[in-house]
Amino acid sequence: MVFRMLILILATSLFAGTVFCQQNIRDVDLRNFTYSAHCAGADPEDVTVKDDEFYEEKKEEDFVDRFFFKVIEVSYGDLTGDGREEAVVITVCNTGGTGNFTEGFVFGISSGKAMLLARIAGGDRAYGGLRSASVEEGTLVVETNDAGEFGGACCPEAIITTKYKVSGGKLVQTGKPERKELYPAERLSFPKGSRGTSFTISLEPGDRKRYVVEARTGQSLKGEVDTDKASVRLLDNIPFTEGINNFLARLPKTGDYTIEIENVSEDPLEVLVNIRID
Repeated sequence: MVFRMLILILATSLFAGTVFCQQNIRDVDLRNFTYSAHCAGADPEDVTVKDDEFYEEKKEEDFVDRFFFKVIEVSYGDLTGDGREEAVVITVCNTGGTGNFTEGFVFGISSGKAMLLARIAGGDRAYGGLRSASVEEGTLVVETNDAGEFGGACCPEAIITTKYKVSGGKLVQTGKPERKELYPAERLSFPKGSRGTSFTISLEPGDRKRYVVEARTGQSLKGEVDTDKASVRLLDNIPFTEGINNFLARLPKTGDYTIEIENVSEDPLEVLVNIRID
């Protein structure tokens, strides 16, 4: 009789503990979980990750169809104002090509299970790809990439920060998005009576800096650096001659032109830059 009572007490305690634990979204293992992935094709597809990842290969007649899905970040915060935390998950997927598509998910807890409250639309790398998403003082703060005027899918030019509240299962934007340039351009001025200027800059590996100069129709603009570990190029869409560490352009119109110097090595650099207009 005593033994049966002990078993009953133990079972009741375990059940109560399980119910209690499931009231916290942190106790849901979102790194071993099933997501409805919108990147999988025309229709969402359920994808179950194990230790953050899912990978599948399907052999078709003349190619191999590959699909990769990964959880890259999980964060927590009270987004709904009920005193309980929600989880914000950022994922990325690749369908076999060069694109890497991000999307986010906001989960709450209901009846002991994770419940999807809202989806955060992402994009392909610089084209709206998610950089981060977190809850700050009851607001969802989302950072996305923007390709800008000079970038492509590989290379974001700016970060767009947008804030949201959750209402009726949807994200409702609050305020205006804020844009931060990753490589803000500095305007160059030449010494009085000079047609050019020289200066030294410090660049970390992969870093780049941009400079704007004003010139007139028919003038020649030349940029040069003192090392082949750095590149110098004209970003404007006009014809120019490009060397190993220099460029030369005949300018078709009066206005501003943007020059970019980038460290293409794996080491920090001190780069001597020469800019000249004739």
